[in-house]
Amino acid sequence: MKNEKEMRIYGTVNSKPVYSRDEFVYACRGFGAIKDDKELLAFAEKATHGWMRAGSKWNFRTYYLGDYALDEPQCSLTDAEYARLKELQKEAQEAYDKAEAARQWKRVNTIAYADNSVEEIWRDKDGNEKNSHGHAAAWRCVLLKEEKNEL
Repeated sequence: MKNEKEMRIYGTVNSKPVYSRDEFVYACRGFGAIKDDKELLAFAEKATHGWMRAGSKWNFRTYYLGDYALDEPQCSLTDAEYARLKELQKEAQEAYDKAEAARQWKRVNTIAYADNSVEEIWRDKDGNEKNSHGHAAAWRCVLLKEEKNEL
């Protein structure tokens, strides 16, 4: 019969047994706990190949940090590190939302295209413009080309 320690093996890394998820993560990535937020963000960005998901480039604020255990960066981080990463992302999202609210965006135009799509044009208190997808003044280039008949 197996002894009690052998029965509590979490997994093996390079044919060596590990006894907890934290030990497993440390053994797989080759170093111990990440204690600094800056290091945590840098490692998570590296693990996700620069915040890439399904062929699309994201940033830390918009990247989806899901709860699937085999998804990056969760499978390369301990539970405590991953929870801290989610907290940092929530703080970044809140700071962005607060900054956007301070800009006081107002809808100034709505463009209805022939394919039944609609695009809204927004302007902030400083005169900066963006479309409904958040792209700053990209629509203006198209309108200028249409006026010059360059399309």
